[in-house]
Amino acid sequence: MSIVSKRLISYLIDIFIIFLVLIIIKGVLPVNIHEIELNNLNELYIENKIDFNLYFDQFISITHNIDKSNIGFNLFGCLLIIIFCIVIPFLNKGQTLGQKICKLKISKKDLTIKDLSGRATILYGLGYLLFMFLILFLTTNKIYFILINLLGIFQISVVIINGFMVLYKKEGIADKLTKTRIEEIK
Repeated sequence: MSIVSKRLISYLIDIFIIFLVLIIIKGVLPVNIHEIELNNLNELYIENKIDFNLYFDQFISITHNIDKSNIGFNLFGCLLIIIFCIVIPFLNKGQTLGQKICKLKISKKDLTIKDLSGRATILYGLGYLLFMFLILFLTTNKIYFILINLLGIFQISVVIINGFMVLYKKEGIADKLTKTRIEEIK
C-alpha cells in the first residue's frame, strides 16, 4: 500500500474516532430546545405554512441559538481534537492513533506542540471551531451565519486541496506550513 493511501486511511481513522466519541456524547445529552424549534420550523416550511423569507430569517436565528446553547459540546469537540491530534502525537513520537495503525508518523527534527497545533488547525477543524467561538457572541445572527458558512467552505476546501497536494506532490498544506512530513515506519 502506498504512503498516500496510508495517509488517507490514517486521517479517516482519526476523524472517525473523533466523530464516534462526539456522536456517543451527543446521544446521551438532553435534546436541545432550539433543535425542536428548528424541526418545527422545517415542518412549517415543508407544509407551505410559511414562505421562504420567513423560514430563512428564523432558520438563521435558530441555528445561531443552537450553536450558542451547544457551546459546551463544541468546547468538548475542541478538547477531543487537542487530545487526539496534538497531545497523543506529542506523547507518542509523532503518531495519531490512525497513524499508529497505518505505521506512519509525523516527522520533524524537533516536533513541537506548535507544529502539531498547526496541523490540527488546518486538517482537523480546530481553527474552524476556535473562530466559531470568537464570532459566536460578537456578531449578529446574519453575520455569524455568513461567516461560519464561508469558514466551513474554506475548511472543506483546505482539506480537499491538502488531499490533492499529498496525492500529486507528496506534501500537503499542513506539511508545508508546519515544515513537517509524514513518514512510514518500517
